[in-house]
Parts: sequence; C-alpha cells; structure tokens
Amino acid sequence: MAFTEEPVNVGEARHTTERMKLNAVIFDLFGTLVDDFASSIGSTNPNLAMALEVPSEPFAQIWRQTTEMRVNGTFQTVEASLEHVCDAIGVRVNPQKMKKAVEMRLQQIRRALKPKPDAIATLTQLRGSGYKIGLLSNAGSGVIERRIPQRERDLFDAMVVSAEVGCQKPDRKIFQITAERLGVSFDEMVFIDDLEQFVEPAKDMGIQSILYKSAANLKIQLKMLLPICKRMYINIDHK
Repeated sequence: MAFTEEPVNVGEARHTTERMKLNAVIFDLFGTLVDDFASSIGSTNPNLAMALEVPSEPFAQIWRQTTEMRVNGTFQTVEASLEHVCDAIGVRVNPQKMKKAVEMRLQQIRRALKPKPDAIATLTQLRGSGYKIGLLSNAGSGVIERRIPQRERDLFDAMVVSAEVGCQKPDRKIFQITAERLGVSFDEMVFIDDLEQFVEPAKDMGIQSILYKSAANLKIQLKMLLPICKRMYINIDHK
C-alpha cells in the first residue's frame, strides 16, 4: 500500500526539544482511535424509540438534550438514561421493551468501538517502546471498559472516562487525573485528539498536543516528537 505524506504545520505538534523527556502518549477515543461516535452508528434514535414503542420525535429531542448528562455521569447506566427520557415524555415502558432497547444501545456502542486501521499497531509499537499509554474520553459510564475487548484494554496503562470521574475535556482536572494515573507530569505527556476545542486548551496547560487529522498525518507528527517513531513504519492506505 502506498504512503504519501500530507503537508504538516511544524507548529502543530509544538515540538520543543528543550522540554522534559516525553514518557506518555494519551489518546482520545471517538474520532481518533475509532470513528466519530455519531457517524459510526448513524441514526439510532428512531430504532430506540421503536424498540421502546414511544413517540419518535419527542424521544429524539430529549435524547439529544440529555447528551451532556450521559457524558458527565448523571446516568450511570444505559437503562437509567432511557428511563429518564421515557419519564420526560410521560411514557411508562415495560421491562421487556426496556431490556430490548438497552441491548440495542449496547450493540450500537460495540459497533462504534471498532478500531481504525493502524490504531492497534500504533498503540502496540508505542507501548512496546516503553511509552505509557493513556485513554482520555468524554463518554458515558461503562462505555469503554465494559465494551472494549480485554486484549485491547491491556494496551492502556490508564483509561479515564468523563462520566466516571465527574469532569470532562477540556477541564484541567481531567488531564490532571490522567497524568496522576499514568504517574507523569504534563511536561511528559503527548495528547492526541481530533477536536481543536480540546487540543488547544491542552496546549495552554503545557501539554504537547497533536490535532488528529489522519493516520498518515499522526505518524508524521509523532516522528517529530518521539525518537522511537522515527523508526516506526505503519502501512497506510492513503487516498
């Protein structure tokens, strides 16, 4: 497979050789290691509403309105989230329908957690080269640890999920929690995310940060920051 390098803004990775040695690489999940959640599962609200046998439009509206509550940990289970929406539209759902909807939602999450090409290879290479690997995601409780296979969870030294720690990106606190769990300082971290709204605040905290654009672009920027990556080869089907 061919590999063609994309133009890179040298400043994007904020390469500063005078800084402390980098010892940990922290990855965002959705949009970075796996596809963006919404795009990967498509339109799910009508299916959930159908499984629950509730009106589709009000269900979809309230489901969207409660996204933040799922991310910040207000709902600790899928069932709690669905029950809240049903209560808000004034519908009582029997246990059998709720069970069906919960399983449907969990299947959607499992489909969304399929790693991007080269994601596992990149994690394996970095970990095998002595870097600590972290996962930092704004996601609902249990979404990651219960749904990612154990062999893939084992690639991470720390997994930090917003709903489980009570704060979310770009809050400084969640970066501090991640650093503490990895046993590193901000100066020792590289943070990778596909959203500039999270990357820029991390840079302001003194964290080396990369805006994820593609696997090919990530390889180039990692090579700029981490000595081992100068020897890394990742097969890229670059289009």
